[in-house]
Amino acid sequence: MVKPDGVRRSLVGLIITRIEQKGFVISNMRMFRMDDVFARIFYAEHDGRDFFPALLSFMTSGPVVALQVESPNAIALVRTTIGATRPEDRLPGTIRADFSTQLTENVVHASASPTDAERELALVFGDFHATLGTVHE
Repeated sequence: MVKPDGVRRSLVGLIITRIEQKGFVISNMRMFRMDDVFARIFYAEHDGRDFFPALLSFMTSGPVVALQVESPNAIALVRTTIGATRPEDRLPGTIRADFSTQLTENVVHASASPTDAERELALVFGDFHATLGTVHE
């Protein structure tokens, strides 16, 4: 997912190009704006942590572009391609190292596990917005 800072900085095309150049197949894509309810559900594992309110505020600050990416071992390979969350751990050439120096405003999000991917893909590309009416296209 390209986060609001990546959309705001017009990095969507560059990020998609880098994903495709690695050989990943983008099988679904959607631009939308998270509202507070959706963001709280999407990032529920962080609820109660000090940074949670700032994360919600940031993720609802503008549109995001969600990508469903497929390849063998997609989760691990995408996470390697985007780079570490913490700026000091990012390797040169990763998306986050090349486009961000921030911890939270780090341009992209990727699922951490198959379970997370299944849940996040269902939220983004499923009928969540139809049943609750909380995602704005």
